Amino acid sequence: MKVSRRHFLLGSAAVALSACTGGGSDDSEARPTLPTADPAPAPSSTSATVPAPPLPAGVFGLGVASGDPLPDRVILWTRLLPARGEVPAVDIPLHWEVATDQAFGEVVSSGSSVAAVADGHAVHVDAMNLRPDTRYWYRFRAGDQVSPVGRTRTTPADDAAVAGLRFGFASCQNYQSGRYGPWRDAAASDLDLVVFLGDYIYEGAGSPVGRGVVRSHRGGEATTVAQYRDRYAQYRSDSDLQAAHAACPWAVVWDDHEVDNNYANDRSEDASVPSAAFLERRAAAYRVWWEHMPVRLPHPDGPNLRIYRTQRFGTLASFLLLDGRQYRTDQACGDRTLDASPACPEVTSPGRTMLGAEQEQWVGEQLAASTATWDVLANQTVLTNVMLGQAVLNYDQWDGYPDARRRLVDQLRRGGKTNRVVITGDIHLGAVGVVTHVDGAIRTPVATELVGTSISSGALLPVGTEGLISGFPDVRYANLRNRGWTRCEVTPEAWTAQYRVTDDETSADAPLRTDATFVVRPNRVGAERQ
Repeated sequence: MKVSRRHFLLGSAAVALSACTGGGSDDSEARPTLPTADPAPAPSSTSATVPAPPLPAGVFGLGVASGDPLPDRVILWTRLLPARGEVPAVDIPLHWEVATDQAFGEVVSSGSSVAAVADGHAVHVDAMNLRPDTRYWYRFRAGDQVSPVGRTRTTPADDAAVAGLRFGFASCQNYQSGRYGPWRDAAASDLDLVVFLGDYIYEGAGSPVGRGVVRSHRGGEATTVAQYRDRYAQYRSDSDLQAAHAACPWAVVWDDHEVDNNYANDRSEDASVPSAAFLERRAAAYRVWWEHMPVRLPHPDGPNLRIYRTQRFGTLASFLLLDGRQYRTDQACGDRTLDASPACPEVTSPGRTMLGAEQEQWVGEQLAASTATWDVLANQTVLTNVMLGQAVLNYDQWDGYPDARRRLVDQLRRGGKTNRVVITGDIHLGAVGVVTHVDGAIRTPVATELVGTSISSGALLPVGTEGLISGFPDVRYANLRNRGWTRCEVTPEAWTAQYRVTDDETSADAPLRTDATFVVRPNRVGAERQ
């Protein structure tokens, strides 16, 4: 049994925003084929035959993906792994193509790559020499097998004026807790970009179907490279998730469950695990995360990987993709949750940080230099103040790091800009908040926060407490009941956010609806409900 340093205290009426949780059992579900690949177009005449060892059928069983687009290039991803059978334990050559049309009549970029056995046969291709602000189609071929076709796009030039951006953001997709109907909805929404805010997998051991478990994780808790690879493969086998990846490029960051629930820097959730041992696990988790994400990042070597970076969309929007796990100070006060007692003195100890000194400095520099119409912080945990008097209801959120939040809020308010929007995941509820600078009795709004609900991970707070949460001074909306994603239409004049939700997360076919729509203007902080 784990000796946890987390005290889960369910205090009376002290209900607040909480953090992603999850568990995991065995699943024999086959990996379905992405519909866009059936039938796959014939390889173009510009493609040379790529020799490959004999491969099992359906070797592209995990689909394709693209990500981290730039004006002239984009990362293309796949991993060779069939629904059944095994890929030979050797490096496998493959060919890739990018075209201006889905039939691949005009191939504009192509080349060869290698699915290395050392990387679990995952492939990252930086497809270059593309035109800015252009939609493309891409595919891979290994031997005589052709992958599903993916659709991607490049971004506008950094100095280009842009009329609009359609993107979605999401987080927390516990495989055991529900189906991926929200991804089916997102795939059909003609998006330019998906921003994923973390908890792509859940590391916990499998649980049998029933009592809230819709489908089971395979095996025990993931701690090794092989176990994390199997967990990602199980998640990637879902046809709706594959369709969302194939529909547009993604920009991805992690949260905690990609490694271990509520981990902080080199500290496991389990207090008995030495830091050195946990860093070995973190190294395995970071490596496998990199293997499965379409990211423009160096191959990880050890337990460290800088993932914070920018994603620009012309002069319209500049996204700062943050890492709130790798550098943070351990949660204070035993990381207790939903406890109405005053915060312990540790919470204000000098030097406590959420982002680490280097990332904090980087955020300040990026915000100061930005000339974008919209500055966007893609962030894991709730920044809006939801303290209950002197009680910190969730020490894993920014409430548990008050000095670090003050420093970030000071960065957001410098220059008097009102165009800052924070997009947030982690807490399995939809919400809208206002990030406020407090100076005595003076409260100054500095940024709008849009908190997205989970794709499938279960609610963490009792249904019916929305009124209590909405009663916090800086909260404008809360939905605890539904799972889903957030669709955003962004123009120079307005940011419209639609909270898309399902009423039945156990069914992949359940329709989605818009629960609420909010509009943010760049010249004033706050969101108006439509």
